[in-house]
Amino acid sequence: MFGIRRVAVISGEIQLKVLHHLATNSITKRQIPRKVIPVKYNRHYFSSKADPRIATYEDVSNGIKQPKTFIVDVRNPDEVQSTGLIPSSINIPLNNIQQVLSSMSEEEFKRNYQRNKPKQSDEIIFYCKAGNRATKATDLALSLGYLKSKKYLGSWNEWSSKQS
Repeated sequence: MFGIRRVAVISGEIQLKVLHHLATNSITKRQIPRKVIPVKYNRHYFSSKADPRIATYEDVSNGIKQPKTFIVDVRNPDEVQSTGLIPSSINIPLNNIQQVLSSMSEEEFKRNYQRNKPKQSDEIIFYCKAGNRATKATDLALSLGYLKSKKYLGSWNEWSSKQS
């Protein structure tokens, strides 16, 4: 692909990761050095611990027990109703994330989600079905000042497969 050999597509984020340190330019036939990005392969899911904005299955499992960690499902309510939620997570659809994080009052948040509104210093892990909407939600939260926001790339697909 584009003169690069051994490329993997990351589940949920649709990124290309170079798994080989050299690629050949198809026009000049010269070898072009490429940056090697460390990638952890876990069954069907890739994740990179080099990126602090990516949460792993283990991060989510540990976050369930942490009161300062918010796990947020950004799928639509009908999707959640048909499949369920990760324990202790709350459902805030992607279309509502900006309004909820930027302008919803603490009291209204507690009334709607039965827990305190996250502070900008709290960790928030976003997930969806496969990671695409979680990526958008993470980027949005980061832009609103929630600097400990992460995306769970494996999302519901990985979580549900590991629970069976």
